[in-house]
Amino acid sequence: MIRLEGVSKIYPGTGTGLGSTDLEFQPGEWVALLGPSGSGKSTLLRLVAGLESPSTGSLNQPHRRDRIGFVFQDAALLPWLDVLENVTLPLILKGRDRKSAQELAERELDRLRILPHAKSKPHELSGGIRMRVSIARTLIQQPELILLDEPFAALDEPIRIELGLELRELFSHLRPTILMVTHSITEGLWLSDRVVVLQGQPGTVALDERSTLGPVRTLAGRGDPEFLSMVERCFVLLKGRGNP
Repeated sequence: MIRLEGVSKIYPGTGTGLGSTDLEFQPGEWVALLGPSGSGKSTLLRLVAGLESPSTGSLNQPHRRDRIGFVFQDAALLPWLDVLENVTLPLILKGRDRKSAQELAERELDRLRILPHAKSKPHELSGGIRMRVSIARTLIQQPELILLDEPFAALDEPIRIELGLELRELFSHLRPTILMVTHSITEGLWLSDRVVVLQGQPGTVALDERSTLGPVRTLAGRGDPEFLSMVERCFVLLKGRGNP
């Protein structure tokens, strides 16, 4: 379990960051983090990843650094390496022999339906394929905790939906803990098991609630009345016009 007790991180001179926060994240759950810019969503991810230290409070994060995967909005692929080399790099840096690393990488590329692009360079790929490569590079490390910082923000809506469904299917089999920052209310509620809404600057928790959807996600679920009601509640909170 990841536990934050009175954790805050305020950036001097800006007033932005994360206000005093008490949260627990259970093993194997997918949590969406929503909030306006400056409310501390990405700060919370960096605190959990150990990239930032809290200004106040205590944070219990039991996962080793090498068991944490981070997927950013930018796929952050090395342009001089091809797809297979980008995906195998984390394992090779950890001492894995190249042959077994490539076998594992090819398996992940095949699972994400991008094996035909194994020898392509990043500049030859579409945005959706580059993001799949970034996800494959994360999954090959078998992380217990995956931190997603707006991974689909730069993609067209159909590709976002397709990648979301694929990642949700992988999640159902692998069951890592996932914390996902997104500016899309619909995307966050549709993919996650639980949503946390941050409000204000610095941000504090305005809503923490379980998803109304079942474990299997479909496009039809986005039209469910309970789901749409939850979208509206989150919208009102994000606009600062009400209480949960």
